Amino acid sequence: MLLRSARANSALVATVTIALFIQGPSVLGQTKHVITAHATADRLDPANDHNHWGLSKQDWTRYEQVMSERRGVWSPGLDPITALGVSTDDRAERRRLAELYVRTEYERTRKELAFQVAVDRAWQRLYPNTPRLATGRGAQAASVEPERYAVVVRPDCPECDGFIEDRLPLLIEEAIDGVDVHVVGTGGDDEVLRAWINNQPLIQAALRAQTITINHGNTDIEQARYPALYRKNGAGQWSRDL
Repeated sequence: MLLRSARANSALVATVTIALFIQGPSVLGQTKHVITAHATADRLDPANDHNHWGLSKQDWTRYEQVMSERRGVWSPGLDPITALGVSTDDRAERRRLAELYVRTEYERTRKELAFQVAVDRAWQRLYPNTPRLATGRGAQAASVEPERYAVVVRPDCPECDGFIEDRLPLLIEEAIDGVDVHVVGTGGDDEVLRAWINNQPLIQAALRAQTITINHGNTDIEQARYPALYRKNGAGQWSRDL
């Protein structure tokens, strides 16, 4: 989708996520003006396009100008935030757009993962004894490298600690677009999350290497058992691996 590689894109997301995490309130509280980064402008109300993306009218005018030039040829269909971010030479502007991009991607991933958890629960309620088989496009996409992993853990979970120690390095190596770690049970308290991180050497190393993001888990992704592992394939579909 973008000129930069998927792994470079993951590094951008991880870098800004870590900056926000270290400097103050979690990104969880900063999702007021974000929608999915994969919506297309032709499906939005033209009079309010900028609002849908958390941009100003001036931003939107600049975006239209950018996409009417070489960027529109190089990257047709590029979302407005990325188009503006890769086209500016102003460091403050680049930082603002990068943070908006991260909040947008965070909200999209959160909703997608929450929906997949709801689908898994629905399968267990409605068809508990029926095997689930991937067919067609989903089966083909599932056969390639995972695009992204999401790991769901709790602070008070020895099994989760063992999973991180045994599996996290391999997940980072396999995932094209990075690994998101969701810690359920923090109550949205950054101090609780930091305390957990301080006891996880591999998590600390991965944050320094910018290969993962750390997030407060919420009730939408609570599990009957922990840890849980979700995989996102090349078709954009999430499925539970563990």
